[in-house]
Amino acid sequence: LNYLLNIKIMKKNIIYLLILSLGIFAFSCDPDDPTPEPIQQAPSIDQTINAISEYALVNKIFSDSFSEADKAAKNGDKQLEAQKYGQAGDYPVVTITPLDTTTWPKNIKVDYGTSNYVCNDGVKRRGIINIQTTGFYREAGTEITVTYDGFYHNDHKVEGTMKVVNAGRNDNNNLVYNVTIAEGKITTPQDKIIYFNENTSREWAAGENTVFDPCDDNYLIGGSQDGMSSDSIEYTLTVQQKLDILACCKYVRAGVLKISITGILPFTVNFDGSTCDEANIVATINGAECPITM
Repeated sequence: LNYLLNIKIMKKNIIYLLILSLGIFAFSCDPDDPTPEPIQQAPSIDQTINAISEYALVNKIFSDSFSEADKAAKNGDKQLEAQKYGQAGDYPVVTITPLDTTTWPKNIKVDYGTSNYVCNDGVKRRGIINIQTTGFYREAGTEITVTYDGFYHNDHKVEGTMKVVNAGRNDNNNLVYNVTIAEGKITTPQDKIIYFNENTSREWAAGENTVFDPCDDNYLIGGSQDGMSSDSIEYTLTVQQKLDILACCKYVRAGVLKISITGILPFTVNFDGSTCDEANIVATINGAECPITM
């Protein structure tokens, strides 16, 4: 779900979806399709847009922290094999305790310092990501627990517990990682609080053997995410057909996602036919199919 509904999505497309789902107008993409019934006590369009925007923000932040933990765990394997710390530049400072290949679990501390440090991806980070791992990253059964200590992403405070479990290889001989986020909490610079939980699986479908080319990493993602916006609007996103994610792509390339927001008719988003540069999606609301290009 890494690139879904990001904060830069044009608001007119979001409003288009919301008008349909709220039933504000007697409108259908197909005249033969039924018109959605109005929903009582529905959130305003502004509140719903805010909920989707905040979801995009919090999902991006936790996806980013997953990537940072993922990178630290992979690099940790190399450091252990070389019996030395792998320090490149000033930050982050990465330490592994104990530094041997036989004692488990291990603690990996990724320290970005006490003031904002602009990383290579342009993100300002400060604070610490703590990682505890029971084994090597690619070893079946390895459990990686991620917590945060005064950690900020572009001045957004990150809290919660992420757990990544290597479930081994599936029938396609691809590694599968189960990812859960419990009690995820983002506090914005304006002191708004956003809550987030995740329970997903990530099949590493391609790119495992090209360590120095992260952009060819292809993941197939299933599961669900849920949360609550700063306006107390609850939402759930459930994958109905696995999402096809290429690491450096802007958009989801394929898959079907069901979106449920409190007080609004649930709708599905089908990404089949999308590319890295253009999302050709079909939103289905109460039987009405509405094509949208982002």
